[in-house]
Amino acid sequence: MDDSFEARLRATLNMIPAYTWYAAPSGALTFVNERCADYLGLAEDHPLRFGSGTGAAWDAHIPLLHPDDREESRRAWSTCLSTGCAAELSFRVRNAQGNYRWFLSRAEPLRANNGTVGYWIGINLDIEERKQAEDAQRRAEAELQQARTALAHRHRVSLLGEVTASLAHEIRQPIAAARIDAKVCVRALADESLDLKTAREAAARLVKDALWADEIIKRTRALYKKGTTHRERVDVNAVIREMAVLMQQEAAASSIAIRTEVAADIRDITADRVQMQQVLMNLMLNAIEAMKDTGGELTVTSQLSEDRELLIAVRDTGVGLPAENPDQIFESFVTTKPHGTGMGLAIARSIVESHGGRLWAIPNTGPGATFLFTLPSEEDDTLASQQP
Repeated sequence: MDDSFEARLRATLNMIPAYTWYAAPSGALTFVNERCADYLGLAEDHPLRFGSGTGAAWDAHIPLLHPDDREESRRAWSTCLSTGCAAELSFRVRNAQGNYRWFLSRAEPLRANNGTVGYWIGINLDIEERKQAEDAQRRAEAELQQARTALAHRHRVSLLGEVTASLAHEIRQPIAAARIDAKVCVRALADESLDLKTAREAAARLVKDALWADEIIKRTRALYKKGTTHRERVDVNAVIREMAVLMQQEAAASSIAIRTEVAADIRDITADRVQMQQVLMNLMLNAIEAMKDTGGELTVTSQLSEDRELLIAVRDTGVGLPAENPDQIFESFVTTKPHGTGMGLAIARSIVESHGGRLWAIPNTGPGATFLFTLPSEEDDTLASQQP
C-alpha cells in the first residue's frame, strides 16, 4: 500500500476519539494515533507518531501491559496473526504516569485486493470505569450473599426457637405439677400424724407428672427412633399455612416465592402437631436450600389421595434429586449438603412412619423435585387410645 494511503489512514485514525493503531502483517507495531501516543507518554518526535515505527514485535510492547495480562494477550495476538482472524480481548495498559487502566482492544485485518493482510488496524476503548463498576457490583453481591447467609442462619435459629419454645411451654406444666405434688408429699410425711394416704396419693401423682413430662420429651426423641408421642386433633392445612408464614423471610432472602394450595375438604387428623411442624420445616428448608443460588418457587399442597389418605407435597424448582439411588437421601448420615448432618430427612421419614404414613421423593418433569408424604385421614382408634 502506497505512502498516500498510509497518510490518509494515519489522518483518519488520529480523528477517531479512541486509542487507535496499525501494525504490519507480521504484527509489528508501526503507528499509534496521537491520543494513544500521549497516553503512553511517547516523545513528540517518536517514530510511532508518524507511522515510521521500527516495526518492533508485539513482545517488545508487552512490558506496557499489566503483568497479570501479558501471557493471555500474547496468546491472543499470536492466534490472531496465525489465523488472520479478528481478535478482541481486555487488558490493562500502563500510562505515562505509571498507572494502569483497563482497555477493550479490537484488531481487524485490512486486506489487499489479493486477500493478503496488508495492515492490522486496532482500536482500544478505555473501559476502566466500567471495570470498576463491575468490580464494585461483584463486591456488593458478595457482601449481599454473606448478609443473606448470616440472615438465613439467624432465621433458622429463630425457627428452631419457635419449636423449642413450644416444647418448653408444654413441659413447664408437668414440672410445675410435679413440684406441687412433691411439696404435698413432703408435708404429709413430715406431719406428726404421718398422713400416709395423702403421701401415697401425692407420690402417685408425682409419678404421673414425671411420665407426662417424659411423653413430651419423647417428641424430640422420636426424631431419632419411633416412639409413642402426644397425639391430638390437628388441622394440617392450618399447620401448612403457619409454616409458610414462618419460612417466608428465609425464602424471600433467596428470591424464592412460597405458594400453598390446600384442599378445602381435608378433615382434622390425629397427630403430633409439633412433629408435623418439624416435618414440614425440614422439607421446606431443604427446598429453599436447593434453590438458594437460582431462586424459584416453593409450593406446598394438600389433598386426599385415591386411597383416601391425606397427601402432602412439597415441590421446588431447584437442583433436583441425585441421579443415582435417590432414595438414599432418606438414610441416616447421608447428605448432599456441604455442612449437612444427614439426619433431617431420616428424622422426617421416621416421624411420618410413626404416624402410619410414608415419605418419598420424585423428580419433577422440569427442574427440581417433589417430596410427598401421606397420613391417615380418618381417626384411628389405636392412636386415640395413646392419648395421655
